[in-house]
Amino acid sequence: MDLKRLRQETAAEHSGTEETVPLMREDLTRAMYVECLRRFYRVVRAWDAWCDKNAPADLIPLLKGRRRATLLADDLQFLGGSGPIGDLANSMDVTIPGDARSIFLGRMYVMEGSTLGGQYIAAHVEEKLGLSHGLGDSYFVGYGAETSTRWQEFRSVLTALDETQADTVIDAAKQMFTIFRIAMNESL
Repeated sequence: MDLKRLRQETAAEHSGTEETVPLMREDLTRAMYVECLRRFYRVVRAWDAWCDKNAPADLIPLLKGRRRATLLADDLQFLGGSGPIGDLANSMDVTIPGDARSIFLGRMYVMEGSTLGGQYIAAHVEEKLGLSHGLGDSYFVGYGAETSTRWQEFRSVLTALDETQADTVIDAAKQMFTIFRIAMNESL
């Protein structure tokens, strides 16, 4: 599969989602950060649960060590941001037509791609909020020094996908960006 096409055809959804995330703002406050983590947690927790039910057998090894909802829960606990959050499981269960493996990979593209930007977010929130590396920002630190290696590993799975599945992957990625964007705008 052509990843350049995937990036280009999901660029509008990617940009629209990024616009709802205030984490790189210069005036970022701890309260804004905690609220954002709570919203992220809803999506990531739903993603992790959806993976448990829908991961194609051949991709289960790829998922090892990639569950990240617990990192957000740890960050929220560290920052004192607990409380009712709600559930997005139903949003994850609404799917698009197409091959289940391609749908899975399209959604995973969004989730794994977020680890790349997470490195910049971690540095920013550490500076703006006075956090120590990995304490309160462990979700964004993510895979740390392994981030690039894990991204390359995921990319190799995507690029090996037959081009006939590209439309499904693209549609699933767009859907995942939309789930994120809606979660960032919904009232908790």
